[in-house]
Amino acid sequence: MSKEIVKNFNLILKSFLSQITPLVGCFYIKKFDLITKFNSTLPIEKFLVHALPLRDKILNRDESYFADNCNHKDKVGDNDFIISEILRLQNIYLKLDQTSRSNLWDIFQAMLILGEDYVRLKVTKNM
Repeated sequence: MSKEIVKNFNLILKSFLSQITPLVGCFYIKKFDLITKFNSTLPIEKFLVHALPLRDKILNRDESYFADNCNHKDKVGDNDFIISEILRLQNIYLKLDQTSRSNLWDIFQAMLILGEDYVRLKVTKNM
């Protein structure tokens, strides 16, 4: 079941990265593909590091999630940096129209729900 959650999370994130390619180029999607080839759980785990402490902001669609630099902490290591940059999206968010912003919140909320399910399954499995 957790493999299915990771697979769905990665599909959503890859689809999102494909959609923003016109804004950011193909660098991030290429790095995402490379990372998931070797560690498919890294994107969901990194997302959770950033998203769980800000869960309420994501669920309430609080725009300060994208505007506040304090919301995100840079991590050491190339893969950590890349995933963090993908999920940061501060500059991209400002370029989006209202419909696209709403879609972005839908994507982040879906990834958050999948992430929470992933954590629940891991905790249950370890009991």
